[in-house]
Amino acid sequence: MIKKINSIIDLIDEYEIFFFDQWGVVHDGEKIFPDAEKVFETLQKNKKKIFIISNSGKRSSDNIERMKELGANHILKSPMITSGDVCYELLINKRKPFQNIGNNYFVVATDYPLLDKTHYKKTIDLDKSDFLLLSSTTGFKDYENLKKIFDQAIQLNLPLVCSNPDILGIAGEKVHPSTGDLAIQYKKLGGITHIIGKPGFEIFEFAFDQASSVKEKVLMVGDSLFNDIFGANQFEIDSVLITSGIHRKDFSSDRDFQGIIDNIRSAYQNTGSPTYIMEKLK
Repeated sequence: MIKKINSIIDLIDEYEIFFFDQWGVVHDGEKIFPDAEKVFETLQKNKKKIFIISNSGKRSSDNIERMKELGANHILKSPMITSGDVCYELLINKRKPFQNIGNNYFVVATDYPLLDKTHYKKTIDLDKSDFLLLSSTTGFKDYENLKKIFDQAIQLNLPLVCSNPDILGIAGEKVHPSTGDLAIQYKKLGGITHIIGKPGFEIFEFAFDQASSVKEKVLMVGDSLFNDIFGANQFEIDSVLITSGIHRKDFSSDRDFQGIIDNIRSAYQNTGSPTYIMEKLK
């Protein structure tokens, strides 16, 4: 049974490791949530281990710089792991599922330098590419031409590597389609996709390996039933759903929260079930 809580601090004696999502939980892309700073400070004073695990297709260093600009303080004292970091490590080391991915890649959407200064080579010719790389859609608008690229890439049987699984994202008060939405479109067209990040195991394992604890003492705090909460379910750790994130419209109704969760569905993602629920991180 899902339990409603007033504060993460209510659970401070129950858990030793806290995994936090980034967007929609500690900030909205425009501002750091004030209570998030207080939560991190309190957990740090109580010697808890904290990891920010984010479905950002960019490296953690870029996300840290962004949060500095937004005014983060205590939050930055905890390590961050992004799906971009994990995707980079898997590609660089040719680990599953990238053992035979090839070396030439074609950038889809925004050209983020995920594989710059590596043995991989960027090409502007699909015929000379081994795979598509999708990391970011920031500022991208040329969706009409993208359909042609996808059609040609599928004819060439090129796999798409996506370092950000999020189908929905947050910018201030708006919820909008995110990078993972393009990966789903490619998959719907019949393309091969490798999507790295929550709810996949890789990013949870990447953080858990640094935690030196047992899963019973780990708590995931996120705003996506599809990525954060379902990922936590699959990784067999407890979770808190923040309802003011990407599902805010669903939770604006007067229905009981269990009924709301039961009716949140996605054609291409599984809906998770949280251990706890709260409106905002505090």
